[in-house]
Amino acid sequence: MKSISPIIASILIIVITVAIAGLFYAFTSGIFGSLSSSSNNLVNQQSQITSFVINNVYCSNNILYFNIYNKGNIPININNSQIIFTDNYGNTISVNGSNIICNNGNIINIGSSELCYINNYFCYYSYIDYIKSINFIFNGISYSTSSNDFILVPIINTIDIYNSQDIPTSSSFQQDIAICNGNPDVNNSFSYVDDPALFSAVDSNGQNIYFTTTYNSNPNIYSWYEGQENLNGVTCDVWWVNIPNEIPANSNITIYMYIGNSSANYYQQYYPYVGEAPQLSPKYAEYDNGNYVFLFYDNFAGTSLNTDKWSVYGSLTYSVNNSLSVTGSSSCGPGIESIATFSPPIIVEGYASFGSDSSTATNCYISGLGIWYTSGGGSNSGGQITHGWAPNHVQAYAINGWTGPSQSIPFWSSADNPQPPPNKHYVWGLGYISPSLAIGYVNYQQVSSTTTTIEISGSLTVIIDLQYNNVFPMYYYWFRVRSYPPNGVMPSIYIG
Repeated sequence: MKSISPIIASILIIVITVAIAGLFYAFTSGIFGSLSSSSNNLVNQQSQITSFVINNVYCSNNILYFNIYNKGNIPININNSQIIFTDNYGNTISVNGSNIICNNGNIINIGSSELCYINNYFCYYSYIDYIKSINFIFNGISYSTSSNDFILVPIINTIDIYNSQDIPTSSSFQQDIAICNGNPDVNNSFSYVDDPALFSAVDSNGQNIYFTTTYNSNPNIYSWYEGQENLNGVTCDVWWVNIPNEIPANSNITIYMYIGNSSANYYQQYYPYVGEAPQLSPKYAEYDNGNYVFLFYDNFAGTSLNTDKWSVYGSLTYSVNNSLSVTGSSSCGPGIESIATFSPPIIVEGYASFGSDSSTATNCYISGLGIWYTSGGGSNSGGQITHGWAPNHVQAYAINGWTGPSQSIPFWSSADNPQPPPNKHYVWGLGYISPSLAIGYVNYQQVSSTTTTIEISGSLTVIIDLQYNNVFPMYYYWFRVRSYPPNGVMPSIYIG
């Protein structure tokens, strides 16, 4: 085998040396670095990630706010985005990103969070078309948030209260506000609106509602949620609001009704300005603020009678265990009497049930609740007169100095007013207009009245008197005294 000639060997050595030198130059001059960088850029372009999270969506001063956090690896240009709102009917409303404003500019850098807002009508959005979800879209990527996250609250409704009578209301007047899912067709002693959409926005125990006299403020007047009442087959959410000043004759005032989202609990947040009837609270009377709303109120919470409010006389059986249960003796005398006194006209009412059929309860002039008028001065000084009613009769009866007639008017004994079934609850009471006139109510319907020809003189005081016989027990969950509306007509309400 022939060997490589010295000349060829020398040429190979020179070529290898030049190649090595070229490679060394290429590395040191960055040629391969440029190739590597270009390759990496290509990979980066293929792996761009658009990812974001929206949270803390809320309204303040009629402006819709939300936070957006950039989780991806490229900046987000809000101007190139889109937000789609969907209401509870499936209707959609689209907002272009150019109408969105972020605090630090509309470019959200990688790993940054920005507070953005839309200053338009969304915070006025009606409960009828309540927003259920929003969908934020950027670079074809969307992020949806449900109504649990998207809180367009509170919705603010104006309530205009009109006193159409030629006399003002009393100061510290108790105005009812009833939102119904139909027309209950109740007489004008009770105010309501037929608004099924607004009715559906109220939480089952009214906890997402409060009232105020000042727009866009926390509650500054006391409201008490009575609950849902069935009035002539129509369900109504019923509140009582303590209006601190009189409503002038033939005039109106405006208050505001705030509706929170379904998770709002204004009882916890704003008690005692916001409260409810005792049987509605998770713990009996936990959020009951009736004593802030009414002229006289007791929820019978606890295990004994409140002796600062009531006195007991005669032979009767009663117990207090988060309600008042009373059964009298065979006589008509025993009762539980309020210590406080009041000046008519007033309305006294209780939320009560009958323990058994009351059709035979006719043997006492009062078998339920009543009132004593005590007169001072005049020829009948020191005399008394009483009005009252049982589940089947209303009577007026004069004693101690008067010779006027005793009258009895059927109450729940006609075909139009059948006997109440046992263990069914009612709001029932009497409007005491004067010593000669009393009006009976059941669930805000006037069912009877009684008048007398008895004349008295001098000043009057009123004492609430709960009297019972041995025919049937009565169970009271709450008892109240409220102002009589002007001429018996409750100011009407209009909600906008």
